[in-house]
Amino acid sequence: MVNAHGKHNQPSLLVDPTTGRPILMAEARQSRPFLTGAAQSDESKPCPFCPGNEQHTPPSLDSWPLHGEPCAPPLPSDGPGWDVRVFPNKYPANGCHEVIAEGARHAEQAADLDVATWQRTVRMWQRRIRVIESMPGVGCAFLFKNVGAAAGASIVHSHSQILGLDKPPPRLRLEQEAADCLPRCPWCSTLATAREEGRVVCETESHVALTPDPPKLPNEVWTLPKRCDDDFLTTDADSLGAALHQLFTAISGALNRPAWNLWLHRMPRGRFHWHFELQPRTGQLAGLELGGDMYINSISAVASAEKLRTGLSPLPR
Repeated sequence: MVNAHGKHNQPSLLVDPTTGRPILMAEARQSRPFLTGAAQSDESKPCPFCPGNEQHTPPSLDSWPLHGEPCAPPLPSDGPGWDVRVFPNKYPANGCHEVIAEGARHAEQAADLDVATWQRTVRMWQRRIRVIESMPGVGCAFLFKNVGAAAGASIVHSHSQILGLDKPPPRLRLEQEAADCLPRCPWCSTLATAREEGRVVCETESHVALTPDPPKLPNEVWTLPKRCDDDFLTTDADSLGAALHQLFTAISGALNRPAWNLWLHRMPRGRFHWHFELQPRTGQLAGLELGGDMYINSISAVASAEKLRTGLSPLPR
């Protein structure tokens, strides 16, 4: 849809008057190319996120070379040589919308990238969140990742996105309010019993991936720091990158490379046990989920964790 001048309207923030929930209206996103699903087989369309095709995206904002420290300003001539690259979304959902291309290798599944790439990616996430939250009018940088057409991804190449929002989304505020009413941090509580209940999928020195009890949907997994007072912006990137790589391997191996979504729940200020939530798109959202914001799940947390552990690669000796 276009305006009277034949151009798409600029992104705008609307509010649903019946619920108070924000709606990002971004008509220009109708024009974005879809290179996932059946379109993956069309080799005539170059991947805009691959090295050598940088001209198909806006200029870099930041990048991490294959070897060495991050570049600022970006790599000379905005060309190949990077392992993680950041640029503005060509079809933004709002005024601050960045894309992080993860890995020089053209891969859809995150498990196909190596641990070092995920450690660099975590450092870049930390770096970009700091930058975005220093911008005027931004109260929260929201990080998310879509994998596969069924999860809403329009580009195959592994990537994540960060939106600069004026305030945290309603879901985060709801979690904060619920946690404030409890005698103990709910994420610490689920951590305390996860190992003995068999809900741990994998872990590293400072981070653990587990199935929450109860899970909202089949095979839901959280990744979180073992310390409640850990700050995502300063968390051990090597430990977190390794934990995420293990989790991505488990998801890919146990569930036959499914589509999935990942998002970071973190409050910029105040006490909040930050965590990633990963949801494989192996189930369906139906009327109760979409209409009532309630969930039906047929797989227990323990059964899910047991299944996901079968997808882990054996650790080298």
